[in-house]
Amino acid sequence: MNRGRHRHLLATLLLCGALAGVIVAAAAFPAAGFAGLTAKSASDDFSDLPTNLEFPPAPQASTLYASDGKTQIAEFYDENRKNVSLGQVAPVMRQAIVAAEDNRFYDHQGVDLKGVVRAFVNNEVEGGATQGASTLTQQYVRASLKYAATNSEEAKLATEDTAGRKLREIRYAIALEHELSKDQILENYLNITYFGNNGYGIYAASEAYFSKPPSELTLAEAAMIAGMAQNPTQYNPVANDQQAALDRRSYVLNQMVKLKYVTAAEATAAKAAGLGLKPKQSAQSCENGNTAYGFFCGWFLDWWKADPAFGSTAAEREDNLRKGGYTIVSSLDVGMQKAAQRQVDAALDSGSRFATGVVLVEPGTGRVKAMAVNRKYGLSGGGTVNPLLSGSAVSPGYQAGSTFKMFTALAALQQGIPLNHTLYAPERYTSQYPGDCATGGDRYCPKNASPAMTGDQTMSSAFGESANTYFVQLEEQVTVKSAIAAAESAGVVLRGRGDQNLAAQAKTDDDAWGSFTLGTAQVSPLDMANAYATVAARGEYCTALPLTSITDQGGAQVASVADPTCRQAFSPEVADAAADMARCPVGNESLVAIACEHPGGGVTAASVGAAIDRPVAGKTGTTDDNNAAWFIGFTPNLAAASFLANPDKYDDEVPNTRIPITIARDTLSEALTTLPVRNFTAPTNQLAFGTP
Repeated sequence: MNRGRHRHLLATLLLCGALAGVIVAAAAFPAAGFAGLTAKSASDDFSDLPTNLEFPPAPQASTLYASDGKTQIAEFYDENRKNVSLGQVAPVMRQAIVAAEDNRFYDHQGVDLKGVVRAFVNNEVEGGATQGASTLTQQYVRASLKYAATNSEEAKLATEDTAGRKLREIRYAIALEHELSKDQILENYLNITYFGNNGYGIYAASEAYFSKPPSELTLAEAAMIAGMAQNPTQYNPVANDQQAALDRRSYVLNQMVKLKYVTAAEATAAKAAGLGLKPKQSAQSCENGNTAYGFFCGWFLDWWKADPAFGSTAAEREDNLRKGGYTIVSSLDVGMQKAAQRQVDAALDSGSRFATGVVLVEPGTGRVKAMAVNRKYGLSGGGTVNPLLSGSAVSPGYQAGSTFKMFTALAALQQGIPLNHTLYAPERYTSQYPGDCATGGDRYCPKNASPAMTGDQTMSSAFGESANTYFVQLEEQVTVKSAIAAAESAGVVLRGRGDQNLAAQAKTDDDAWGSFTLGTAQVSPLDMANAYATVAARGEYCTALPLTSITDQGGAQVASVADPTCRQAFSPEVADAAADMARCPVGNESLVAIACEHPGGGVTAASVGAAIDRPVAGKTGTTDDNNAAWFIGFTPNLAAASFLANPDKYDDEVPNTRIPITIARDTLSEALTTLPVRNFTAPTNQLAFGTP
């Protein structure tokens, strides 16, 4: 042996001896509750071991479900991981991972000295292929140190290929074995390890390769997954040639025979089986989840990113969602969603340039029960992710037409003007507001949709017939700014820059934005459903809410975020009077016998009351030149807003203004079958007739 070779051998033997001393010293070190595990805290002196050893949780996927808690809508993650208990993992999987990675797992105390010596002799002395000697415990420590890193330097310390890093792992591994049982260590290892094919942890890996939970894995499947741990990229049979995975599976099966986990015959049978791959398609993000609920999912994500309860910035909140391992049960009702989508699909083809849809909101909670539109959700194949139902600064919504008369009426009722307040409604009315007039002049002069509306109208009959000239006069009496304030109190959000400017002007100029009461503002179907839900809830406004419950990865309820956030926007008496007025358009009678139409007039949506066999109210809405059409219907326990418009060209005339009535009516008819019948409260004499 030459002198250099001799010196190398001597150095190796000395290092092995030093390692043995380290292991003995570590094993003798008193174990007293360990926390605070980071690569930065580790040094090469055992006296520097922290007094507590704490393993931060690895990132876990968050899952969004429908209100039944079973129907999955989407997952959100950076690493596709869902922790499971060891009892939820098939015994053959537990055995396979031990056989593949650490066949002396149940014999050592965190470090396998025999394995260390064997690896050093093979790698340094004999010049053989590189061998590893890390136990399952050491591998778990290494992965935990990586996730505990708070900066690039700590991440480097956790993963660098140095003797110092190995010594830290050894020290922590031995300390960990004093704290946790073998089963606890094995469970943690299975949950933190990456098995390839986007499978972080055994649950995700089992789904990623075989579309089944780990409790159902067969011997052949378990052996294949266990083989992935050593090199998840090289052995991944989904992305690479399957022979490498088959060879690695055979190795694991042979090891299981040596450890007497299985018989030779069982191993032979498993080797003969094909891989039987059945990869599960990723449900990461709304675009890849259940796209039947895509628009609801997209709105949920926008809602989450806007809520400071989940972080100080939108990016931090989304990061929290993708790593926090939340189980989120949404407000979306599968039955109501299916009913809504059926009606939308029956009304208008998805290829139409016009969009139509419906949103259902629960009064008194703000929980959104359904969001359906005649569009495919997604980034490809003709899909869109534009918030067509919930609105945004870029997509502010659609002109709501006469549905906005509700807010002028609410403002009037707040000022003590009763439902029987009578005004003469001419066919055309020249208002106080500046603007162009079709007959000449510089004053805004809207007309009614039909000459039959001309005559003396009360607030209730004018609402039932949708008499424009009555409500412009009423707006003059209560002021535009009061009508805007009522709309905002009910939950309407003005997202369009032009609308925001007009609203600001109207606060100081009583002659500004006279067309407000006729619905020239752009609003979202979600806001309008929620605004009318405020009336249905006797004046209680609740912020639109996509949740029923949310639990963290430890199973604890996340306090308050899933609870309704409500306030009294209008007095119950004002809301009751507005709801009584809104019974008129659908053909129901006023509870205090105020006429719902004046002589010669007719209501606008009588088919709704005829089809829904319970107390119901609502309002139609169309804009000038029929550029948009709406219907908003409600009962005391459900509100539905349906619209029709071209989202890409707002001045495009819609093909049939009755479509939203049909969609909302038939959706409510089906959805209400699961809810109890509830009655509206009659208005007071003061707000009905102006008398105590």
